[in-house]
Amino acid sequence: MKKYLFLSLMVSFMVGMLIACGGESSTPTETSQNKDAGSGEAVENAEPVEIRFGGGYAAEETLWLLEIADDELAPNKGKSYTLNVSQFRANADRLNAYQAGQLDAGSLGQGASMIAHEQGIDLKVVTVLTKDTPNEGFNNAFMALKESGIESVEDLKGKTIGISDFRSPADLWARSAIRSAGLDPDKDVKFAITPIPAMTEAVKSKRIDVGLFPQPFFAEAEASGEFTTVFTSKTGIPVDEDFLVIFFDPKFIEENENAVRDFLADYQAVVDYYMENGEDARQMIVDAGKVQADPAIYVGMTDSNRSAYLDQEGWEKVQEIMVNDGWLDAPFDVNELLDESYLPEQ
Repeated sequence: MKKYLFLSLMVSFMVGMLIACGGESSTPTETSQNKDAGSGEAVENAEPVEIRFGGGYAAEETLWLLEIADDELAPNKGKSYTLNVSQFRANADRLNAYQAGQLDAGSLGQGASMIAHEQGIDLKVVTVLTKDTPNEGFNNAFMALKESGIESVEDLKGKTIGISDFRSPADLWARSAIRSAGLDPDKDVKFAITPIPAMTEAVKSKRIDVGLFPQPFFAEAEASGEFTTVFTSKTGIPVDEDFLVIFFDPKFIEENENAVRDFLADYQAVVDYYMENGEDARQMIVDAGKVQADPAIYVGMTDSNRSAYLDQEGWEKVQEIMVNDGWLDAPFDVNELLDESYLPEQ
């Protein structure tokens, strides 16, 4: 029963963002992927291994860049592996497809991956899509109208906060920030589930007092001059979060080890390129039709920190918060879930 409760509750914050990427949501194919022989060694002249990947609609710039990368940036793509990406609107949808054998890998929220592990879903987190790092890159912001007089977390008593979903990263960030100001998130504030694309209008119409603004919604709100940042994702959780990660089926890794290594080598190269050439990379993403945001805002926005490498200490700290909030029953060794051994050495 708890497993099904998880699937209904863990609707992803990432889905709520809905940056309105180009293309319709697609259904993953049910054809089985090619396999490396026996021990995981590549078969000479074998067809590339298909990786059936479940992605989302926001904050996955490095994955989108890998999809459109040429041979120079991603030399292994099309040779040892191919990438077949299907987009899903929620963590639960991705996990359902994964458990049904329709996916080999996918993107997933950090907290959702820990809950999935606790519920016995067999997966391995192998790399990071998006980090939320204190004082480095963009930190997700909770904003209010300047005219509201709300300037800090202490001003939120009796107010309503818009979040993308309960038991999402947005929920965890808000509750932790409220506690940091000596308030009780269960008594002193109210929460309202609000889709990210509707957050701006919900604040402006005063249906909520404060709302979550990820990119590029934050850049648009800031440019309007009407909004002020009340707190950020790091106000109550001042640690490096591997906010959105990539997971693989352990059996798929075992049977296709070389393909997974080559995929991660290409991915790490793409991350390095993105971090060094952010505006050029985002322009490539716009030109390829991967997003429909205003290019004038999207291309030049301050993006989140990106790295292919996991932060174990951050996982342990986030896990501790989730246990204290009752989102996890008990702590576990995060090394049971994390495996970055297939990434190139740092």
